[in-house]
Amino acid sequence: MKNLSIIILFILLLNGNAFAKVKSKDITFPGKYYTKEIKTCSAIPKDKSFSNKSTIDTIKGVVGFDWSAYHTKYSNSILVEHKAITTPIKVMIAGTHIAIGDKNQTNINIAKDLLLEIAKANTLYNSISYKELKKKGRCWKDNNPKAPCWYHEYEFAGQWFGNYMISAVMLKSELNKEEFKIVNSYIKKMYKKFLKPIQFKKNDKGFYAMANGGLSTLVYASWTEDKKLAAKEINHTFKQIDKLFYDDGYINDNSFRGLRGQWYHSYGVDIALGYIYIAELWGANVPKNIQDKIFNSVKIVNLAITDPEKFLERKNPNGLARNRITDPKKATPHTHQMAIAIDTLMEIVTGIKLENDPIYLRKRKMHTPDGIDDLIGFNPNCIIR
Repeated sequence: MKNLSIIILFILLLNGNAFAKVKSKDITFPGKYYTKEIKTCSAIPKDKSFSNKSTIDTIKGVVGFDWSAYHTKYSNSILVEHKAITTPIKVMIAGTHIAIGDKNQTNINIAKDLLLEIAKANTLYNSISYKELKKKGRCWKDNNPKAPCWYHEYEFAGQWFGNYMISAVMLKSELNKEEFKIVNSYIKKMYKKFLKPIQFKKNDKGFYAMANGGLSTLVYASWTEDKKLAAKEINHTFKQIDKLFYDDGYINDNSFRGLRGQWYHSYGVDIALGYIYIAELWGANVPKNIQDKIFNSVKIVNLAITDPEKFLERKNPNGLARNRITDPKKATPHTHQMAIAIDTLMEIVTGIKLENDPIYLRKRKMHTPDGIDDLIGFNPNCIIR
C-alpha cells in the first residue's frame, strides 16, 4: 500500500498536478518589488516627475480622502468610480520611480513627504471593514446592476493600500528612523483592516484585484522582510490559480460575465501574469500545470478578440452567473484597457503575442499616461531582462 502511494505521488508530480512547495529559503526579495534596481524607464511619462507641480497636486488630492462617502455616492454593482483614488496612487508610484531612477534627491524627498502625508492623514482607513461588510447586502442584489456594492469599497481600498506599500518599499532605504515609524504604523493598521482578513482566503470564484489581495500580501512581506509569509502566500495563490483557472484557459467567474466576459477575462489574465512574473523573480518555481493553464488563458484572450462568438460558446460550469451582463449597451467587447501592457506580459511569460485589438489599443491610451498598471503595481514595459 505504501509503495502504491509513492507511485501515485510520482505520477502526479510528472503530470504537474502536485506542487513542490515554495520555501522561505527560496525567497529573495529584489528590494524594489518588481526589480532589484529602479532605472529610468521611457514607459513612464516624464510629466509624472515631482518636478511637475501637477503631479504633486494630483497625489495631494487623495490625502485624507473620504473614499467611503465617495463610493456610496457614485458607485454601484456594475460601476465603480475609482479614479479619485487610483489615479493619485498610480501617479505616486510613477513619480517615485522617476525620482529614484534619476537619482534626484530633491524629488526623492518630495516622494517621502507625500508618503508621510498620506500616512499621517490615515488615508482611506475609514473605509468599510471586512467585519462590517458581512452585515451589508450582497452586490447585484436581485440581479440589479445598480444595487449598492459595499464589497467594491473594501476591495478598492485594499488594492489602493497594496499600491501605497509599493511606493513605501521603493522608498524604505530613504526613510530615517522617525519617518519609518510613521509609515510602518500606518501600514500595520491598514494591513490589519484591509489585508489580513482576506489573507489566504479560499475563493470559490473569480480572480480579481491584486490577485485577490495576494500581490498586496507579497508587498507587505517585502516591507516586513518576512520570507515565511512570502512563501506561504505564493503557495496559496498558486493553489488558487490551479482551482480558479480551468484547463482550457477560461477563468471561474471572470470569463462568464456575459457581454463583459472578454473584459473580465483579460483583467484576470493580466493579474495572473503579473503575479507569476513577481513569484518567479522572488525565487519561486511555477508548477507546470499552472504554466499550462496560464498559457491557455492567454490564448483565450486572443480568441475573444479574433472570434468573440466562439469565446462566448463556453458554458459556465456553475450555471448562469448572477453578475453576468446581458444588456448590449453595457457590453465591453475588448481587452481590459487598464491592463496597459498585457501584451508585454504575455510575451515575457508565455511567448504569445496579443492579437490586434483596436478598441483596447485606443482605450488604453487613457491609462498609459499614468505610467503604472495598478492591477499589479508596476509597468511591465519597465521590466529589464
